Amino acid sequence: MKSDFIIVGSGIIGMCLALSLSRFKKKIIIVEKDISSVLNIKRIYTLSERTKNLLEELDIWDNVENINNLNGMEIYYRSFNDKNSICFSKEIKNTIGYVVKSNELAKVLYNIISKNKNIELLNNNILKKIHKTKDSVTIELENNQIIESKFLFSCEGKKSSIKEKLDIIDLNDDYDSKAIVFNIKHDIDNKNIAHQVFLESGPIAFLPIDNFNYSMVMSIKNNFFDSNIYKNENLAEYLQKITENKFGKIKLKDKVMSFDLIGHDSEKYLYENIIFVGDSAHSVHPLAGMGLNLGISDIIEISDIFKNKKRSMDDKNIFGLYGRKQKIVNRYARQQLKTIERIYSIENKIFSKILNFASRRLQNSIFFKKKIIEHANNNLDFF
Repeated sequence: MKSDFIIVGSGIIGMCLALSLSRFKKKIIIVEKDISSVLNIKRIYTLSERTKNLLEELDIWDNVENINNLNGMEIYYRSFNDKNSICFSKEIKNTIGYVVKSNELAKVLYNIISKNKNIELLNNNILKKIHKTKDSVTIELENNQIIESKFLFSCEGKKSSIKEKLDIIDLNDDYDSKAIVFNIKHDIDNKNIAHQVFLESGPIAFLPIDNFNYSMVMSIKNNFFDSNIYKNENLAEYLQKITENKFGKIKLKDKVMSFDLIGHDSEKYLYENIIFVGDSAHSVHPLAGMGLNLGISDIIEISDIFKNKKRSMDDKNIFGLYGRKQKIVNRYARQQLKTIERIYSIENKIFSKILNFASRRLQNSIFFKKKIIEHANNNLDFF
């Protein structure tokens, strides 16, 4: 079996990449271990304007039923006190961001891919071997099926089997924290506004699914994590306390999931004719919800290569610019988020006064708040 491209992994990034490349009349084969798990993952993504633009180009956006267009975002330092808040609203910039359920987005992608004649999805298949030459890459699946292609894209996520087989290492950034994720229901209308509060224990993000439901992402430093307040039976009461009953009575809707917070950057984004995309190449702190958006930026850069009709598939360095540029972009993005997290983690009375003063000045500056939103909507890309 032959194709122009092989994509290993059919998560959101893998499917978006396949649809993007199919626009250039390329034949694509996606190898996936279990598509049902992708379609049933219950996560919440925040999407930027740049991500929305690509999803519109691929005819995905209008097919997703429940996309929440945020009315605003409010950032707090240590407490839900309006005196130390920074508020971003549509009066400053029309688009603050969007919130979408991962399974709904994945199902739309899967349905469109199923009808695309240039894409073939091989489900229930696991990569067994990789054979490379200067001009092609051949993979062997566990069912002994052989696929040959000019290029292979790894979209498997951080635990990439391709990187493992090629002995490509990750450069890890340990945040010495854990993340817990869950959903809550509350009584008082959240007015479709996202909230981020930076506590001594770490940042907490409230992402509105609708006016009475939030998706929660709590980053907790390891030296705080053993506290009883983070147990399922105590979390709702703790959230009511720190929000000063801003949302009324809070109830947990599902079981809390936790994982270690470790950012990473792949040693290589490009290994001859093998390209790493999305979480296979990089990951960042979740405080700004930029993970998926950075992966979409990877896809945009790859697509731009083929929009340039002067570039040929026979060019061995066709993805060279992608490898160099995105490594810089994603490294800076990770550093930006790490710096923000570190600044808000400092426990010092004098520094707290300085930070509160800076927050008040920023709150009064429409110009700088507009620039911050534009930067976020461009997926933290300075280029």
